[in-house]
Amino acid sequence: MKQSEIIHFSKKLVESGLITGTSGNVSIRDPEENWMWITPSAVSYEQMSEMDLVAIDLTTGVKQRGRRDPSSETPMHRAIYLEKPEIQAIVHTHSPYATMFAAAGKEIPALHYLVADLGDYVPVAPYAIFGSEELGQQVTAVLRETNGALLEHHGVIAVGETLATAYRRAELIEYLAKVSFGALLLGTGKQLTHEQLTEVRSKIGNYFSKS
Repeated sequence: MKQSEIIHFSKKLVESGLITGTSGNVSIRDPEENWMWITPSAVSYEQMSEMDLVAIDLTTGVKQRGRRDPSSETPMHRAIYLEKPEIQAIVHTHSPYATMFAAAGKEIPALHYLVADLGDYVPVAPYAIFGSEELGQQVTAVLRETNGALLEHHGVIAVGETLATAYRRAELIEYLAKVSFGALLLGTGKQLTHEQLTEVRSKIGNYFSKS
């Protein structure tokens, strides 16, 4: 069952320090039912089980399964799935270094070639209050050009064809934020160009596993 993947990767997010407490959320698309399964609101990831997950109808937004309240960011996840049918999984974190960039309203620049997996840089979706339809609209707009983004004054969003891919991209965004933070402190601001990143994508092959 794909629901077990949510539990597995939610615990990995805690172990890797990408989320703390009950912050962040994880979801997957259920194409057979046209639902999404999402983590619940205000439940510790360490104690979370499949019984705590919530199924939401993507068309109506109505809860279909689950004993808990869904994550407050359900509207954002739903908006992404409706906008991008190829996306099968979403990871939202408040990882520290990436959230520093988000809090400052600054994109993560193309200072390392691995940004090519996301886009030409990691953009910032303009601020909207958490849990709002407006936030979903802001995020879907920036995700048209990238596989991950920052949410201004908030955190990180990463998407993928699988939950493993979305998790890896959330990890990658935090790594890129750390590298960029250090490089900018050292005074290095020279960015890779679109042409250079296009070359990276052409040569990278199966470097980025989708499993």
